Amino acid sequence: MINGSKIYIENFLDEFMLLEYKDRNNIAARKHTLNVFHQLMPKFIKHEDIIAESFSSHLNEFTGSKNIVVIGAGYGGLTAALRLERLFRKLPFFNIHLIDKYPFHTIKTQLHEAAVRNEEVSIPLDKILRKKKIHFHLGGVNFIDVKNKNVHLEINKEEAILSFNYLVIAIGSKVNYYNIPGMEENSFSLQTLYDADLIYEHISRTCALSASETEQSKREDNLRFVIGGGGLSGVEFAGELADHTAKCVTNFNVSDNDVEIIIIEGADRLVPFMDKDFSMRIEKKLTDKGIKIIKGEKIIKRSSDKVFLSGGSTIKTKNFIWTGGIRVSDLLKNSGLKTGVAGRVMVDEYLKAENNKCIFAIGDSANALNPNTGKPVPAAAQFALQQGRLSAKNIFAEIYGGKKEQYYPKVAGEVVSLGKHLAVGWMALPFIKKITFVGFLGRLLKAAIKEKHIFLLRKESRNWIKY
Repeated sequence: MINGSKIYIENFLDEFMLLEYKDRNNIAARKHTLNVFHQLMPKFIKHEDIIAESFSSHLNEFTGSKNIVVIGAGYGGLTAALRLERLFRKLPFFNIHLIDKYPFHTIKTQLHEAAVRNEEVSIPLDKILRKKKIHFHLGGVNFIDVKNKNVHLEINKEEAILSFNYLVIAIGSKVNYYNIPGMEENSFSLQTLYDADLIYEHISRTCALSASETEQSKREDNLRFVIGGGGLSGVEFAGELADHTAKCVTNFNVSDNDVEIIIIEGADRLVPFMDKDFSMRIEKKLTDKGIKIIKGEKIIKRSSDKVFLSGGSTIKTKNFIWTGGIRVSDLLKNSGLKTGVAGRVMVDEYLKAENNKCIFAIGDSANALNPNTGKPVPAAAQFALQQGRLSAKNIFAEIYGGKKEQYYPKVAGEVVSLGKHLAVGWMALPFIKKITFVGFLGRLLKAAIKEKHIFLLRKESRNWIKY
């Protein structure tokens, strides 16, 4: 009788799905229908009726809660979690989980401001996730068990295991020291809010100590700041630092000639991923600020007080900030996922990990290709935001049997901050290829982009977020 009832229920669902959804295999819709029936059937069939008993037993096989897990609360991960919560809010059998080792979201494009001016560049996650049906886990990820669909967490120094039906990997990146001798031990990095705090304290202490140094050569050594890497982070930090040291000169009565800022870039121009004319504009603005630029030389060694260059020269400094490269944690490779350049997960046109329909990777974690150029999409906030939204849509489509969208990166513009009141950049406009901003207008555009990110978080979370 019970088996016969199960067959009856299956046949009934098949016909209902075909009539209502034109698809018998729409898994999510089928589960939703079963959930509704589970609430209605007891009102019309007595509990002792064996068909009702069979129905309830059969239903439990389908309506177990499903976990969609997002690792990382950066630009892409947080956007993906918020969008998933909106899409699945009315589907009670799906739970959205967000994992991060910090209780705040960092606006990483502004880290240089925190490092130099101690600006606030983080937002507590509880403000963003307030009233959201998102389960937040404060902890680190030790291992992703791809085969058994489990994430191994470390929470308060204790291991926990979280199963997943779908997984979005957005763990961001870490510093790549390229195995340069002494680099990791003797340099400051600029990847996290903690790094920015350390740099700020070091700069403040250095300026104060230099004011009481009577020997000029020592004072010059103390105030020589060297930045390894002339990419986006390096030039933005240098521009901000130039403004700050000018204030340091005024506040501590130090001579302008005692302060020196140097950028070392291995390529033949700064921010090499940008257009050449754009790079030249950036270089001119930095040199106008008194910043020295060394191009075409690589750092081969770092000691506690010297930087050794490939050309044979050395630079004496105790203030060295490394912004020369990023890589993804070995966690992804060790978990058995197929990885490519810098340890990023190889993904298809839908941002799904290759050979795994349940795992998506976005942002710095993904080796996503631009279908127009065939080249990997750069690690940038605007692309991570786009990928976060798209991955959520494609997971929803995957579950509901809908049509997934292919990933096409959209470049809204690029802005490089070169100090508190200066930036250069461009923005795409309708009917115009691009419009360029230089100087204060560029700075306004930079501020507008920051505010746009906050606005998008407010829009996704439906909360008034302050930072």
